[in-house]
Amino acid sequence: MDWLLFSIFLVVCFACLAHGLFRRGGIYEYPFLAGATFLGFVGPQLPGILDDRFLPDGSVPRMLIVTILCAAMCGLGWLAGRRPFQRSFRWHLSERHLLWIAGGLSAFGAFFFFKISRLPEEIRTTTMPSGILTIYLFFARMMIYGFVIAVLCCASRISLPALAIIAVDSIFLFDRILATGKRGELTEFALAFLLAAFFQRRIVVPRVLFLSAALLAGVALTSVEVYREHSRGSNGVDWSSVSQIDVLGNFGALLDKGGPEMRNAALRIHFIHENQAFDFGLTHWNALVYTFVPAQLVGAKVKEELYVPLPEQIDRFYTPDLGTTETAMADTFASFGYLGALKLFLIAYLLSRLYHTALEGFALPQIIYILSITPAMTSITHYTQWVFSAWFQMAVILIPLLFLARVRVPRTVEAMPGSERGYAA
Repeated sequence: MDWLLFSIFLVVCFACLAHGLFRRGGIYEYPFLAGATFLGFVGPQLPGILDDRFLPDGSVPRMLIVTILCAAMCGLGWLAGRRPFQRSFRWHLSERHLLWIAGGLSAFGAFFFFKISRLPEEIRTTTMPSGILTIYLFFARMMIYGFVIAVLCCASRISLPALAIIAVDSIFLFDRILATGKRGELTEFALAFLLAAFFQRRIVVPRVLFLSAALLAGVALTSVEVYREHSRGSNGVDWSSVSQIDVLGNFGALLDKGGPEMRNAALRIHFIHENQAFDFGLTHWNALVYTFVPAQLVGAKVKEELYVPLPEQIDRFYTPDLGTTETAMADTFASFGYLGALKLFLIAYLLSRLYHTALEGFALPQIIYILSITPAMTSITHYTQWVFSAWFQMAVILIPLLFLARVRVPRTVEAMPGSERGYAA
């Protein structure tokens, strides 16, 4: 039964990949990227736990069913949303104003990236940020906004201001990526260029090359923790040790023993199922409080009172290994059981609407889609809150700033390729 469900999971993943591979530009759509995430992150962790006798009876097939539903919802939600927004996000933006905004956001965020680099090593490189690091990372995110805007402007029309912003931001981003081995930030960096070139000039990298890179990344993911161990020294990355990492050996060990994240998912889903202790989405409120309410300003007591207690969701007999995640499968099931997979349907649906509006040439949905796609992929490997938090932060900070770059154009002007591509004529 377990192997049959695993085979169905692979079929769903390959269907998502095929959706993108056989259509020009389809490799930049969420179903393809979600399928690659499931296949590269979830897939290798499953074979080793399918016959694990130490997991509770029924926990593995239940987890596999939830995983299949989640993967399928990424594709079905996209298909359901294949039409542009008719009124929302259809702004005409001034390129000059966009570059001013990009420069300001980049300078502001770069200051906090610099502050992060001055923190003690054990705080700066942690995979579970808290305290002052959380605040610094929140404001450092502004530089990512500026970087994406500059890349999009440069893809539309190459200019020295845009190139300067991109160059300076890239230095800070590469320092962060190399120091911490952050997969999400590296993915976001690469997709910013690829998606900007596609939206503005319809340039698409060869699909076979893109798929090969995605699969190789899936193999390399198993050695990220080893890389981080060699990048946390006082002298920076120890490249001689990094070059000796046995990537294929680590991947083979994962296939044989199974992965901690999917074991976490199986046990958490089993616990929630046995206790019927669903949170009905309240965990998203708690995550917003944790991320966006600074205890340093409002006080720890006030922040604690804002949380909604969910004691029934805590399994006191199992604690996940530090640094591992519970995945979207556990997250969605904990909210609404099997129906929780609809959270991924909603994410895919909204991304599809954004994407098809972006294809009409409007810069605003292009910026939001580029900034959303990596958190949406991370929602699969971590928690669905990643993309909801990203949207909340954009709504509070980025959208009001972009509103300042909005300009009026004659109704006869269409936002189509050329000088009116999402900007003012």
